[in-house]
Amino acid sequence: MPTRLFRIQTAVALLCLLLALTACSSGGSDSKDKDTLVIGYVGELSNFYPTMVDMHNKPVIQLVYDMLIRYENGEFKPGLATGWSFNEAGTELTMKIKQGVKFHDGEPLNAAAVIANMEYYRYEGNASFLKAVSTIDKLEALDEYTVKVSYKEPYYPILHDLCTPYLAIVSPKSIIKDDYMKMNGTIGTGPYVHESFKKGESSVFRKNKDYWDGEPAYERIVVKYIPDAATRLKALQTGEVDVIFSSTMITNNEFKQATSMAGVKGEMSEGSRTRALALNASGEKLADLRVREAIVYAIDKKELGEGLTYGYEKPAEEMFETRIPNITNEGLNKRGFDAAKAAELLDQAGWKLNGSTGYRELDGKPISLRFTYETGDTFNKELATALQGQLKKVGLQVEVAGSDVMTWWTECVEGKFDITIWDSKGAPEDPHHFIGPMLDQTAHTAALARLPEADEFNARILQVQHTRDDSAVTSGYNELLNFLNDKAIVVPVTRAKELILYREDKVADYSFGGLENAFNPMGVRKAE
Repeated sequence: MPTRLFRIQTAVALLCLLLALTACSSGGSDSKDKDTLVIGYVGELSNFYPTMVDMHNKPVIQLVYDMLIRYENGEFKPGLATGWSFNEAGTELTMKIKQGVKFHDGEPLNAAAVIANMEYYRYEGNASFLKAVSTIDKLEALDEYTVKVSYKEPYYPILHDLCTPYLAIVSPKSIIKDDYMKMNGTIGTGPYVHESFKKGESSVFRKNKDYWDGEPAYERIVVKYIPDAATRLKALQTGEVDVIFSSTMITNNEFKQATSMAGVKGEMSEGSRTRALALNASGEKLADLRVREAIVYAIDKKELGEGLTYGYEKPAEEMFETRIPNITNEGLNKRGFDAAKAAELLDQAGWKLNGSTGYRELDGKPISLRFTYETGDTFNKELATALQGQLKKVGLQVEVAGSDVMTWWTECVEGKFDITIWDSKGAPEDPHHFIGPMLDQTAHTAALARLPEADEFNARILQVQHTRDDSAVTSGYNELLNFLNDKAIVVPVTRAKELILYREDKVADYSFGGLENAFNPMGVRKAE
């Protein structure tokens, strides 16, 4: 009955959306300019700098910036660095910088420019989790186009870090010494040049005619600020915008409805990111392992995938698939959906069901679990509400609370949650950017804090990070992930997909790049 009710509610929501959309014109694009691509976007790009990367600007950061190294199909490829090598100890990285490249302001890309960037990121607080820069010991220019980076100890994911947009290379003239909140302009080496920003309306980018890696498809790209989801979809249907990108801005309901519109096409990535929960094992309410295990058994992942994503997202029994580097999932204890087992474990833990309220109590007192999530991702509220309903079936009362990213993150690190949504990052950041920050920067930091194994767990993370032995990295991650699973601290839910919607009269095709959760401007093929 609950599943049927959920489907009825979903159908009603879709009908409302359809009525809203059909109220608009279904004609072709209002824009006659085939050389301008308009992207409908949830947030303003007022702080469009790598140091301020968040879910609002990360999806379009590759319009302006390039990274030293690219990650494609599971392999490291040349970016602004054409080659690299390590010494035997793994404590020295030497990079050859591409010659003949200029920043949008005319400044040359060379060893000095790269060193200026790495020196800047080295002390930037938001980049502290990126050990490729935060643990630098020394930077040297061996010649005009060769950079040597020295570390006191090896750190195996250095190249992974250098692939991320958090370390995109900016013009040295845009860097403001000791100021990590702003820059002197949005200036990179990427396929598009930042032309203008109009508050409340849009950001405009023009083609970089001297781009070093091919010719961009469009003369201009306009990122139009449309914060309301329904309004964005209307704009796509009427041709006011040509593209909507990112699963943080497109719900699965919207994706399904939009792809039924004439002239609109949707693409879905293979998916390298996992939606997951963190359970606070160090909190008073979930200190008992049996209660945490009961929560895991009470979650019907198949129902979530089918009900919330029309089956697009498949259930995740492991945090990472084995196609992710250094992941084997050997010896993993899998807990499938089993409501009876959940109820049994709760009874054993003394959480008794009050027949009159339908909720469980401990020592005769009602208990409510605090489930937090970050509101910037449109899917989080849907997932939290659905999980609230599933946990209610086994008598668990759950209070759902959404907040902005900084409030949510601060509360997570301080342990002010019982359950929270904490997804993996996706390629090329997994598994190291999921596991490494558990030392001091994630919800898991608080969840692990009072466990007797916490110090040993943290020491194991450091061992994995600072070895050059690939087999030791693999076995280390296997041990760490099995511990998190056995203690029911990390609960994988579904395999997330990246989404894009586009008008076929403006876009012929789109291919996701190595950073699938970032818009790939060189992966867009213009409609003829």
